[in-house]
Amino acid sequence: MKKKSTLNFLGYCMMFFLLFSCGDQKKLSKDDLLLSHIPMPPKLDSAMRHSFDTVTYKILKRLNPKNVKSFKVSKENYLKMIDQIPTNADRVAFSFVQFNKAKFPNKYQELTKFDGSLYLLYYYMDKSGNNVGNKAYAMLDVNNTVEISAADYQIMENDYIQNIKPQIDPAVKGPQGNTLRVKVSKDELIAYKNRVLSKPNAKNFKITLAQWVNYEALLTSNETHVLRKKLKMFNDESAGQMTFITDCQNAQGSDIESLSGFDLNQFCPDDCQ
Repeated sequence: MKKKSTLNFLGYCMMFFLLFSCGDQKKLSKDDLLLSHIPMPPKLDSAMRHSFDTVTYKILKRLNPKNVKSFKVSKENYLKMIDQIPTNADRVAFSFVQFNKAKFPNKYQELTKFDGSLYLLYYYMDKSGNNVGNKAYAMLDVNNTVEISAADYQIMENDYIQNIKPQIDPAVKGPQGNTLRVKVSKDELIAYKNRVLSKPNAKNFKITLAQWVNYEALLTSNETHVLRKKLKMFNDESAGQMTFITDCQNAQGSDIESLSGFDLNQFCPDDCQ
């Protein structure tokens, strides 16, 4: 991460330290407590990307040279994902899948370039873990968001579970193996969207695969305090599980520092309820 990112995070740390030092947490607004306002600390951000690159990504490349570690999403498609969250959904779930074009003749032509490789689909989830609308969607590296039927989504997820997950499970410290899906709350996404809309130079997003690492040696006490909402979701056995980091880019392809380095996700290694 660049030096500017370090300064940005220190600024966030100072802001949150003052907020929590000067008053009761209950006095803070709900928006102030969202992870969408807190970028990953530079050392942790770098370590998560590096760990994926040197461990899980090497396995994925051996399985299929087509596997990539970053995907682009247009601003239009990303914001549409947020704007179309149903009223009875409270999160967006991103599922790891494998797309095998031979199983879908004459369907999903936009996804054929990912034949046999790891991919992510998203769907809308309610508090009980149900798929609201009974559909899934592809938005990574496609021009227009692709709607996937529930039956076809299940085939793609099962192919990940059968063909990819067992190969990358050894990268995870705990017995649960690698991630099935991650989820992002509606509140986090809406807050992040509002920040994006305040930056007229935001052009697109880059979704980069990463994996969780043991963080104790990478964070200062203030950083641990600021991120406690996220850190409480993980333990030593989470190390190695896949997630992704979201960066927002301008028209020149450079990261917009204040909108990059965000891991808004919660893991669902076994289920997502």
